[in-house]
Amino acid sequence: MANPPATFTGEIGIHYPLHVLNRYTLPELIGLAERAVKTMGPFGFTRVWTNDNLEYRSVLASSAAILASLPVKLGTAVTVPYFRNPIDVAMAFATMSELADGKEISLGLGPGSRSILTRHVVRTKPLTIMAELAVALRTLFAGATLDRRDIPTLADYFHLNSEHYALRFKTPAPIHLYYGPSLLKPAVLDLVARHFDGVILQTLYGIADMEASLTRLNDARLESGAREPLRKTMLLNASISRDRQAARQHAKRFVSHIVSGWPDDALVAKNIDPKAIQAVRQAYAENRGVDDAAALTPDEAVDRLIIAGTPDECVDRVRELFSLAARHGFSEIAIGVPLGPDVPEAIDLWGNEILPALK
Repeated sequence: MANPPATFTGEIGIHYPLHVLNRYTLPELIGLAERAVKTMGPFGFTRVWTNDNLEYRSVLASSAAILASLPVKLGTAVTVPYFRNPIDVAMAFATMSELADGKEISLGLGPGSRSILTRHVVRTKPLTIMAELAVALRTLFAGATLDRRDIPTLADYFHLNSEHYALRFKTPAPIHLYYGPSLLKPAVLDLVARHFDGVILQTLYGIADMEASLTRLNDARLESGAREPLRKTMLLNASISRDRQAARQHAKRFVSHIVSGWPDDALVAKNIDPKAIQAVRQAYAENRGVDDAAALTPDEAVDRLIIAGTPDECVDRVRELFSLAARHGFSEIAIGVPLGPDVPEAIDLWGNEILPALK
């Protein structure tokens, strides 16, 4: 007899991709998070995750407002290292920790989407930048002095002149550094294993790729000699609505910037025709924004990468991902981009139908 699926017992979060949810004001987003606390609280809802893109709402201001308004934990998926210098990042999140009432902050870091970010800033030496940023933040959050010589690439990028930097106030709540969300290529594994407390894995890469990444990560973590096991958060990419077609069309806002940044061989591996993505790439290259790019995204890209449709259509695929999270010791599942065309409806559907069906 086959073993029953493992039951996930960790925490639940929700992801606010601020560039995808640009139709909502910050007060409206706070109200939606309050709705999630009420609706999904009985199922372990604890955290709101934000993200970082130029030209959209500030990840720093939005995160601080959410912490100040609601009894939730904070996460970022992700904060981008090229938009502000490491001292500023440390200052901002250490300040936010004063609003956290002792609750941990999960500071997700990542080099940013190639399809959007490289049109705005120079994306130099991403692995080096990420390693140095982790060193800088860990040092500063610990109340120690950061030497410029320990972050030479970051120091040059941001024209940092002082030989030493420190925070002149204490960080009252723990801040854990996460890498992601991205597919963990071999070159990234050592970086994550040595420098980060945790990792964020998106489900859009598929279960087989996630399983392979987790195996490689576990091996790399053991070889790194790190004392603590790697924390794992699953970012479950789904667009849910009573209106099936609306859910699928809305999903294209997220899928567009994912596929436009992938090389052709990665698209082919997911059975997506690279020729069908050329117009999407062009829309981002011309800085025409998410709306134009989404309108050019083919249906097949949605089918290959994310869960999109009605609750009844999606619940079995969601259950499979929750079981994977349980088997691999994930501490949290964040209900993620692109959520759905009507976020209040999506929150209610998760809290009233999908999560109860998984128990």
